[in-house]
Amino acid sequence: MKALSLASTLGAFILAVSSLHAQSVVTLQPAGEDGKYTIETSVNGVGVRTYYTEENWFVSMSTTTYLFLYENGYIHDEDVKGITTLKLPDGSSSKGAAFVIRKLKIGDHILVTDIPAFVVSKQNVPLIIGSSAFESLGDVTREGDKIVIGDLDNIESIAEVVDPVDSLRAAAQGYLEAENYAEAVACFASLKEKGALNMLSEYQYAVLLNLLGRDKENIAVSLDWLSENEGKSITMDYWIHNGLGASYAREGDNTKAIESLEKAVAAYYKLFNTSEKGVKSGNFKDDNLGSTLYRLGRVYASEGKVRMTESYCSLAAKCGYQPAIDFCKQYKIKY
Repeated sequence: MKALSLASTLGAFILAVSSLHAQSVVTLQPAGEDGKYTIETSVNGVGVRTYYTEENWFVSMSTTTYLFLYENGYIHDEDVKGITTLKLPDGSSSKGAAFVIRKLKIGDHILVTDIPAFVVSKQNVPLIIGSSAFESLGDVTREGDKIVIGDLDNIESIAEVVDPVDSLRAAAQGYLEAENYAEAVACFASLKEKGALNMLSEYQYAVLLNLLGRDKENIAVSLDWLSENEGKSITMDYWIHNGLGASYAREGDNTKAIESLEKAVAAYYKLFNTSEKGVKSGNFKDDNLGSTLYRLGRVYASEGKVRMTESYCSLAAKCGYQPAIDFCKQYKIKY
């Protein structure tokens, strides 16, 4: 794969979080006697009053806040993934839009591009961020009347941490552009050892492993990663299984291809809290999911399984994936 193509792939596929450094601390201020905490944030450049919950919960936004951002051009049509039903912490359900926040600033930390978020009609505060949003920043601990997010036992100065980490990240980018994948992997491994494999590096690593997994000689790299890390990051699980599925399909190992691609689809459904039913309703448009569903349908086609082929290709068309739409029209498959 050419360097330009690789760079384009990374740009299209990365879900990322970056911060000033890996062992930073974010302090949340008590909002009252009800145990709630607030933190200063901005969504795509707009300041939004935000509450923090210790529950492992999604990033969720009230309908009023969402409409304000959408109507004023801070959330765009391409950011909206569709309608989904979300299970709330109190056990009730709420139907609303699934979308991505392109730039979410939290204190001195920046979460950049494509963090899944949901509109909750029953929510009466502008924005709620769950503890899962801080996973890449370190442990969540209490310190007096505040919640502190970060590694309190290993906080170093910015001068001690940022320079070597930034150098490693820059080196990784250079190796990627030069197609020196082994060297890029070594840089990511060093970042991991330093505890600085933030989500930006993490998802770049995922895409790299995905690309490696598409080549027969590199399948072992992806399998080794899965053996140690599967389940830790839904997005990484998606990309790596997706790459393995493509590689197995090229080798003609359809059984393994189907297994990997089905795992990739399941991971993507989980990431955006949707399902096959949600896609069938036509409310979830996404080319990444569409391409995986289409590939899965084509593998079933090579197995001569017509019903499964039609099922997955029609789902891919429902996602708005143009090659699947063309395929369905050519073979008169309803979608």
